[in-house]
Amino acid sequence: MKGCPVNIAVVAHLDERGLSCCRDGLTDDIVRWRSDGTGSPEWHDSYRDCEIVFGTVPASWLPRLTALRWLQLESTGYEYYQDSALDLDRRGIVVTNLRGQFAEPATETALAGALGLMRGLDILSPAQRERRWQSLEVRPGTTLLARSRALVLGAGAIGGHVRQVLEAFGTRVQSFARSSPLAELHDLTALDAALPDADLIISCLPSTSSTRLLFDQERLSRLSRTAILVNIGRGDLIDEEALAAALEAGDIGGCVLDVTKQEPLPSTSRLWTAPGVVLTQHTGGGHRDELVDKAKYFLANLERWRTGSALIGQVDWSQGI
Repeated sequence: MKGCPVNIAVVAHLDERGLSCCRDGLTDDIVRWRSDGTGSPEWHDSYRDCEIVFGTVPASWLPRLTALRWLQLESTGYEYYQDSALDLDRRGIVVTNLRGQFAEPATETALAGALGLMRGLDILSPAQRERRWQSLEVRPGTTLLARSRALVLGAGAIGGHVRQVLEAFGTRVQSFARSSPLAELHDLTALDAALPDADLIISCLPSTSSTRLLFDQERLSRLSRTAILVNIGRGDLIDEEALAAALEAGDIGGCVLDVTKQEPLPSTSRLWTAPGVVLTQHTGGGHRDELVDKAKYFLANLERWRTGSALIGQVDWSQGI
């Protein structure tokens, strides 16, 4: 494959810097670019001949992509293709995601939110706007990462980086993952036993049949009254009504939600006004160079494709769906 032009569809959401990066790396290929610039890409019949597609395209496109051999997603999530997994395998189509691409920004978002709650910024920020001095009220309730016990749910690229950074703060960390040798906890019995002693629970879990509503009312009731729950994985992990009720009752110390079941979060959700809530509005993977890095990830994988090397981030359907 090395040296041969390839039919490629670039339908990923990219800014001008990301597009320029792709153009520079695809000068010898036959490229179909997305037709609409910013929103969801529209189907175009010229995509039928493309062997490679870069972008998280609608699942309804897949039967029409008759020449497709490799789909490079522009996300880490791939649950959108749950109903297509068997057909993709049958057709021999390789699917890769952006594994590891969001580990640093997602970790920093999780800890920014958690530290904000632990250091009282959720109280001090509105007090600043109202010109109220709250030192004596806030200071006694602040806590330290250095003396905290944390549970990290997930031991992949993001979960591993979260753990590394927490340990640098001096936090005592345990990880939960069903099969990873890097985790101490491998089943729900072990997780449930560890939850009451955790000061901080950070979920980096994907959306699977075993993680949906993992934190239901019963499991939320296991958390201590001062615990902070952080979700930077998938929005269907938590029963949001049960979470709002627990926060309003003071049964949980707070939460940081980068993802929610419905996005944007409905204006009627109790989570907008529940005490101790930090909503980071699915910005966790974002940073100034995000779209350029996305393009570079694809081009690096494309070079591996050309040389016949194993692709980075290949999806294992049996692990996720």
